[in-house]
Amino acid sequence: MNNLIDKFFSHIFPHKCTFCRTAIPYTNDSFICSSCKASLPYTSLNGCAKCGKPLGDFALPVCLDCRREKRQFSGSFTPLKYEGNVRRALINMKFYDAPYFTRSFAVLIAERILSGEMPHIDFITYVPLSQSRLSERGFNQSQLTAQFLGEILNLPVKPTLICREGTARQSTLNYALRRENAKKSFYGENISLSGMALLVDDIMTTGSTLSACASILIKLGCSKVYIAACASKQSSRLTDLAQ
Repeated sequence: MNNLIDKFFSHIFPHKCTFCRTAIPYTNDSFICSSCKASLPYTSLNGCAKCGKPLGDFALPVCLDCRREKRQFSGSFTPLKYEGNVRRALINMKFYDAPYFTRSFAVLIAERILSGEMPHIDFITYVPLSQSRLSERGFNQSQLTAQFLGEILNLPVKPTLICREGTARQSTLNYALRRENAKKSFYGENISLSGMALLVDDIMTTGSTLSACASILIKLGCSKVYIAACASKQSSRLTDLAQ
């Protein structure tokens, strides 16, 4: 009887995989088909101890970028590489009104967190959008991902940061300009924080945005900040030097 009900609802309310868009049972609330689950471009578990990016051939626990920048976050959970179907899904999510894709990414981030020794986390927060960008898009993908992640991990989600109006989009800037732009783009809510935070963003490129936001959270009182992102662009200056 249950199989008949499942088939009925799958026909009337079909779900599609976030990454390949094939039909999946409506009971699959991760929105990831079994084929994609097995073949997605997962990041290595043996990357930089801070940002998770590849270390290349250098026998160092922390990559050159994190060493030079003295980043304020203590570790990262970024399950996917920003390529192929992952890249397409993130573009569709942000620019083609598919906010429900965030659930799939939250599931994968949670699995990465739970796959090892989960650090103590007191609350989850997220990288904000400016008010004009939020009005234009209608949602903040990082906030939605954080909210789903909070449900999965049974952790509270708090708004803690504000994005200033009129700052440049990070995607239009080079490495050095990203770092400077990130420092002036965000500031903290008028609050006092404590404990350990998990800071969520959609894509980690250079890590400048996450590092700047983590620094603010620590100034607001957090003892440690861990970061999570849906996907990561895997190039770093250390691996570039090795090529």
